[in-house]
Amino acid sequence: MPKSHFSIDNVTSLASLKKGGRIHVIGVAGVAMAQLAVELTKQGFLVSGSDKDFYEPMGSFLRNSSVTLLKGYAAANVPSSVDLVVIGNAVSYENVEVSVVEERNLSYSCFPRMLHETIIAGKRSIVVTGTHGKSTTTALIASTLLKLGGDPSYFVGGIAKDLPMSLARGEGAYSVVEGDEYDSAFFAKVPKFSFYHPDICVINAIEYDHADIYPNVESIIGVFREMVVKMPANGTALCCIDYPHVRDLVQELRGKVAARIVTFGSASDAEISIVTREHVGLSQRVTARSENLGEFTFSIPMTGVYNAKNALVTVVVAMMSGYSLENACNAVATFKAVKRRQEIRYDKHGVTLIEDFAHHPTAVQETLSGIREAFPTRKIWGVFEPRSNTSRRKVFQEPYVSAFKSADEVVLCQVVSREIDANQDLLDVDTLSAKIGEGGTSSRALPDPKAIEEFLLEHVGTNDVIVVMSNGSFGGLPQSLESGLAQRFGN
Repeated sequence: MPKSHFSIDNVTSLASLKKGGRIHVIGVAGVAMAQLAVELTKQGFLVSGSDKDFYEPMGSFLRNSSVTLLKGYAAANVPSSVDLVVIGNAVSYENVEVSVVEERNLSYSCFPRMLHETIIAGKRSIVVTGTHGKSTTTALIASTLLKLGGDPSYFVGGIAKDLPMSLARGEGAYSVVEGDEYDSAFFAKVPKFSFYHPDICVINAIEYDHADIYPNVESIIGVFREMVVKMPANGTALCCIDYPHVRDLVQELRGKVAARIVTFGSASDAEISIVTREHVGLSQRVTARSENLGEFTFSIPMTGVYNAKNALVTVVVAMMSGYSLENACNAVATFKAVKRRQEIRYDKHGVTLIEDFAHHPTAVQETLSGIREAFPTRKIWGVFEPRSNTSRRKVFQEPYVSAFKSADEVVLCQVVSREIDANQDLLDVDTLSAKIGEGGTSSRALPDPKAIEEFLLEHVGTNDVIVVMSNGSFGGLPQSLESGLAQRFGN
């Protein structure tokens, strides 16, 4: 266990450092940490960073910056004159550079605390939370405010095509950040969003996830409850009551907390609700209504009811930020999706390859349902890698059975166990595949991405849509499939 040097109460404020101070980042190559490191250089600090490797796209991003990069972890990486060490949330107490921090009694911090100090402090804080839809909704809100001239500060936990970067400090009055419920560091076992102090928060969904740190769904509900309870009297919590746990939380807290609670979703009793949706290819036209606004319509270039709700709450936040309904709807209509969220990698000769980040059973189901709405007459392949700490475990064995019901063919990759899985019951992929098959959907489990690639390239035909889902690289399958399809069907 960490010694007394490390605790959430002992982190050092960035404000205590002088401009030109030296900062070292342990675990610099992640999407969030890399962009924080670069932002710190823009704010006048001298920054170095270490990681096991520097994979794309962050590798090129970091190499094109003034951050000093150190491959691998070593005690010598920590500068002798360092003023502050930022410790990534994937970095353990056993890391050799963490040992240096302790031995030399160095000042340290963590990503969410640094994010608050670099882009949130002094702004009106908009925080997007929930089990699903955080990255897309955050990108939607940030890009909408940017298009409308708001110049917000923002952080998106993904590569946002509609934004010049995924982390930036703007000059406007608002900050928009993705608020993750996962813990912040080995010494800060609290949600990242607990550092962000929202004035406006979006709760898109609450479901069980992160089985490696949360014992049950009640413990997850608890951290969302605490967030809303702490919001100020001029704050607003926008809550999607399509999810039972969110609905229950609204009923529990409404009238008992300082902040205003407003509900949205496709449920007819939501205060701002979706009335109809009409799909046109991979876009949809959505009609919504509220007591104050009556009926209004907007378009979003993404499929699925979940993306309709992401866009709906974006329109609401834009109006709360002082923009007109018409301008907010127009801005949403031109949104370019976050990478790996319904990202089309190949679409030629009657064959479409789509990559998506879905890994929770609900996200898999919603993604495939949205693709089915867009392509009602085409054959859909659902290709899935159980990779996250939760999806590899047996906790979702049964929910996954029904998650693939919108697909015609399912291909599952066998679980790759890790050290963290010791003494854990892992997902039985063969049994899952058999259960899916018993439900009437053809399914097979294959040993690895290479086997999946070979199978698909042999069996996919024209009029087929392949949806590749993972929260990781899937062994490079999306890229290799894209190349293989181009070779087989043509560029």
